[in-house]
Amino acid sequence: MTFFEEYIQASRGLVFVATTRDNQPSIRIMGFAVSPERENLWYFNVDPTSYKVHDIDNNDKVAIITPFNENGTRIESNNATMRRSDKTWADVKPLFIDNKSYMQGHPDIENEIVLELHIHSASLASYGYKKDVNFE
Repeated sequence: MTFFEEYIQASRGLVFVATTRDNQPSIRIMGFAVSPERENLWYFNVDPTSYKVHDIDNNDKVAIITPFNENGTRIESNNATMRRSDKTWADVKPLFIDNKSYMQGHPDIENEIVLELHIHSASLASYGYKKDVNFE
């Protein structure tokens, strides 16, 4: 397991995603699953009519931060992009199958779309520690 993957595990599959709409910032907490091929590629499911889809269709640049754990462990990035994925729910379902609370929060998941978060660089931080990682 990589150091970055340890920080992903500490997030418990949750991340705050900040977007902008008409120069107005907006933030929401979202559940995610990690691509098995690339640790900096995360998948989400959303209602295709939601504001977040409109936000990323107009500006794919996002900022993220994972929730802190008891040690302050978190992933932070203002160098990430989010877009609609070419993948379907059937493609990513195996990544979410063990997350029952995620599944309960998406009762109409078959009609949702998949989003991809690409983290280009991030800071891995905790109380008294910070390390920058670059992916591209």
